[in-house]
Amino acid sequence: MKQASSILLAFIMSVIFVNAQGITTHSYRKVAPEHMQEYLKRETTYWKKFAEQEVKKGNLTFWAILERVGGINQENAPNILIINTFNDIDKNVNWNGVQTLFPKVKMEDIQTFTLSTQTATIFLRSEQNHTQAKDTDPYEDFKYVKIVYHNPKIPGKLLDFERNKWKPMMQEAMDKGRTTMAGWGNATILHPASSKFPYKTESHDIFASLSDALSPLFSEEMEIEKDFFFDVEDNEVGPRNVQLYRIVSMVSAEN
Repeated sequence: MKQASSILLAFIMSVIFVNAQGITTHSYRKVAPEHMQEYLKRETTYWKKFAEQEVKKGNLTFWAILERVGGINQENAPNILIINTFNDIDKNVNWNGVQTLFPKVKMEDIQTFTLSTQTATIFLRSEQNHTQAKDTDPYEDFKYVKIVYHNPKIPGKLLDFERNKWKPMMQEAMDKGRTTMAGWGNATILHPASSKFPYKTESHDIFASLSDALSPLFSEEMEIEKDFFFDVEDNEVGPRNVQLYRIVSMVSAEN
């Protein structure tokens, strides 16, 4: 009995350890219009270089800064989204280390918190379920992205549908030029969970231009079977939360 308990404990701890890896954060910030130019300058001049260093160290696998495009309640809503993917969320990243990269620049001229207000942080786990159009260079072709938060009754049912049906269909459509989308992926939302933020999964639709992002997703040549969405009908509660962003800059461990 004691041995069985030890095995069970080891299994639980291994699951916790695995799930602690590869966590992504969506950090939302509000930047006043008069500070936006300086804010983006600091992010792309200083913090991008810091992210590149952390990727080389293996602490981060992805970093990106995105600027919101359009939307409602623009005077109050966050207009910047920073995405970080950590190899180990429990391993502290020394953010102050950015100054060692720029010893001649004062920290007050590097930091961005006095130019912005942090409004929310979302924790996600990638489903390793991404795809992109063939012959696509993300650094050149990924310019805009729609971040979509879903509220499904049964998250697993939606994720299975996206993995087994939506992703293959999108890959074929992208390769044949029948969609404006240049890339796609999804993730599970880990935290928070509340009535103000009821979403459980996330997906991201990536485009090469603003016109592509605003155009109908599929061309008239695209045919979708009538029962294609049968597996997920009536599975989502309420409307999705969809925001459009311009990809200002990004750093990735993968090409």
